[in-house]
Amino acid sequence: MLKSEFHYDDISNVGIKNNHNLQKEINNLIKSPNLFPYELDIINNKIHFVVMNEKLYKRSFFILSPGKGPGFLKGNQSFSLNLSDVVKKFKNIHFSNNAAIIYNHGFCCSTLLSRLIEESFSVLSLKEPPLLNALSFYLNQNNDQDKTDIKTTIFNLHNRSFRTNQKVLWKPSDYAFRVVNDTESLGIPSIYLYSPLEEYIASCLKKKRSDWIKKRANYIEICEYLNIDSNQINIESASIQATLYWCSFAVKYRKYSIKNNIRALSSSTLLNNPSITKKVGNHLKLNRRFNIFEKYNRYKLLNTYAKTDSYKYSKKQREFMLNNIIKENLEDIQKAKVLAERILDIDSIDEFKFYGEIL
Repeated sequence: MLKSEFHYDDISNVGIKNNHNLQKEINNLIKSPNLFPYELDIINNKIHFVVMNEKLYKRSFFILSPGKGPGFLKGNQSFSLNLSDVVKKFKNIHFSNNAAIIYNHGFCCSTLLSRLIEESFSVLSLKEPPLLNALSFYLNQNNDQDKTDIKTTIFNLHNRSFRTNQKVLWKPSDYAFRVVNDTESLGIPSIYLYSPLEEYIASCLKKKRSDWIKKRANYIEICEYLNIDSNQINIESASIQATLYWCSFAVKYRKYSIKNNIRALSSSTLLNNPSITKKVGNHLKLNRRFNIFEKYNRYKLLNTYAKTDSYKYSKKQREFMLNNIIKENLEDIQKAKVLAERILDIDSIDEFKFYGEIL
């Protein structure tokens, strides 16, 4: 677990006590991404940073639950500051958008999409930044506290890049879809990457993932959100839970896709036509970059599309695995698909496309 080496109570006197270079980075916090925020502790008024550079960002996968574990984070020195001091630095900063977002429901090749985009466009890629998860939980709390300053701080901290033509690509976890209302109001162009329902159910049934989907949400609350009587379905079924979770994303997407700022992309479209990322990049308003190894690296990624290059996993292997799971659970999956069609008021979930979907 990544732990802060120091805590500084006085944000303006860090260099006097410890490190002049660190003081310089703190002074430049508003513009520079050299300090990455990896944990938010609102109760104890702390925000934790790790010292980064562009190479470390490139090598990092921020697979962290809120405030815990290093995941694949490759940063160096870590420390914490008073959250209130950092909030003051950003309090009067206007959010001039320099970001783009890949939202997803999990198990849909979102890491692959972000890595493919990195090969073609000039981006500083943030894969599953934990503070966006923390913010989504914080905003979901039912209290009367004014949360504007915290939101402003976190969004601005994730809006800093190394160069003027380089945008910041957020690829948060599925939990962060809760902040879509806020990111839409900021005008941040977004993609909602999803898997076809049948594939998503199969992904959630893979090995121990049935425990993952069981604990992922409060399904009584989701049923209320979707106007479904939880007593009329088998809410303990992993296939039904996966369907409810998938549909909750679909309904929320429908709500926010009217302005065309957020557009959907199917993982099957991505895997069958990886060059679709050019359309994705254009929608996200990213700047193309010259990359002599682009074609080779894209081909390589399509055979290692997971969290690290050391994990070999081809499209055919994925299809074989999912098809076997679907065959073994066909009856449960068929019931789940009927439920989805009722929730979304459509004739066939197999033929379903989202409004504004990139094809």
